Amino acid sequence: MSIFDLFKRKNNSADTADATAATNTATTKSLYDLISESIVDGELPRDFSLPSDNTNGLMFADGAMDGIGIFHTAGQNADENIKNKMGEALRAAAAGDNNKAEALFTELGKAARARSAIDDFQKYIMEHREELDPTNVYKYAVYAVTRSFDKECVKYGMSILELFNTDTNEELKKVVRTLGLSEEFSQFAMFIMLTWQDGNNELFRMAQKVHGWGRIEAIEKLKPETEEIKRWLLLDGVHNNIIPAYSAYECWSKSGAEEVLKAGPTKEEFEGIRDIIEGLLDEGPCAGISLLDNAEDMLVRFLEQAKELSESAGDYYVISNIKATYEDDENADPKIMAMCNELLGSDKCKALVAEAVKRGEYVDMAQEMGLDYREDVFCAIKADVKGLSHLCIYLMGDPEYRDKVLELFRKELSLPDMKTAPGTSLGLGQQYWKQSVAEFVLQGLKAYPLEGIDFVETVLQSEPIRCRNMALNTLESWVKEKSTPLSELLPEIHKLLLTLRELEPDEKVKKRMDELVSGKTEFERGFRIQRK
Repeated sequence: MSIFDLFKRKNNSADTADATAATNTATTKSLYDLISESIVDGELPRDFSLPSDNTNGLMFADGAMDGIGIFHTAGQNADENIKNKMGEALRAAAAGDNNKAEALFTELGKAARARSAIDDFQKYIMEHREELDPTNVYKYAVYAVTRSFDKECVKYGMSILELFNTDTNEELKKVVRTLGLSEEFSQFAMFIMLTWQDGNNELFRMAQKVHGWGRIEAIEKLKPETEEIKRWLLLDGVHNNIIPAYSAYECWSKSGAEEVLKAGPTKEEFEGIRDIIEGLLDEGPCAGISLLDNAEDMLVRFLEQAKELSESAGDYYVISNIKATYEDDENADPKIMAMCNELLGSDKCKALVAEAVKRGEYVDMAQEMGLDYREDVFCAIKADVKGLSHLCIYLMGDPEYRDKVLELFRKELSLPDMKTAPGTSLGLGQQYWKQSVAEFVLQGLKAYPLEGIDFVETVLQSEPIRCRNMALNTLESWVKEKSTPLSELLPEIHKLLLTLRELEPDEKVKKRMDELVSGKTEFERGFRIQRK
């Protein structure tokens, strides 16, 4: 008998009726309501996000804080204070006081995110099951998932539901499926779905409809029980809007990619394998290619297929990644480098990359291959300043194109209009696209003292704190390069900083301004945004 049986046995037809009633009688807009109303063609729009409850200036995509925690931080056991908060919230739920339970679970969520505390939370429930009325705890869970405005309350509610037999409650299953469409709740929906008889197929259906952390986490748990699942993992599973590397190994091992490669893939299958290999090669976020015992044999087979099937710059980009991974490995199979060099040196590759550059793509490859990309890149930027301004970094080393880029951006950005009072915002989001463009310019100008001074002057007077820091980075680079105090190098900027430091709301930025106006010419560091 499972330790969860005590809770599961109480979920009878009466409880099912209570759950349905709770779902149908919700009268205020909850997170569940918001998600339900936003669904288009069975899934949420790609730009959908839940209301932010973050007050520290950093913005996280839905599911990001939990996803990052899973992959990059060690789990921690709940301390006595957290356990006490769990007990208080659960006792309120067991007493049937949903409003009090909601308030206590909100406080618990502030102290311990549900994802990090889920194991201790469920363990606490089972250890105190004799003290808790399962029916009322269950009713609160339904209340939380259908009526709460608080993300962590919804998650704690879903964590409770995982302990009950919800497989016969179609109304509640619909709620779980709906919440699962939000990346913030996908993994909690996944835990519940896997308790259902058809759980793996439910998980598969959800995985296809989410595109961020929810997809990554679903693929980790998904079993390749059918050919449909295996083929989706091969062709599409690795595609997410976070980093493909997170799912690359799972997709490779579960899709049967190696067998497909040995048998001779179709063009569509080759492209799927190509994308998985690209993810495997990126071992920054997690292990990938190093987990495969026969990685080099697999890559040789892929390169052999590439001779016939490569038809895009993207195909050759992955080949260039293979080359970069193995070119310094003296123990690597020499066939890998020989085949990479042959493919990358072909006229077909050069033509495809040159054509891609006109669209603003694969400029780094063109640079490595020695192609003259400058005019095509400039034309691409000019056609889409907002979307392709970051490519200016490839042109800043050429004096002629550096001048052309600066003139183009002066015209497109209207620098005088960008000057505002300083703020503490990081300046994220589309409304700050002009500031982002100016930042790319300043990054490129760090190596060219006294060029583009008007950009420095403008960005120093920008609202986002990261922009002002970028302007200070550039000034520090210039002062250090010239070994000349700012007051002598740029008297007008020095005068401006004396005024701006009095308005500056951030003490760290003000300190950097003080260092410049005091005549300092050596600096220990440049500014970096630390993302947790």
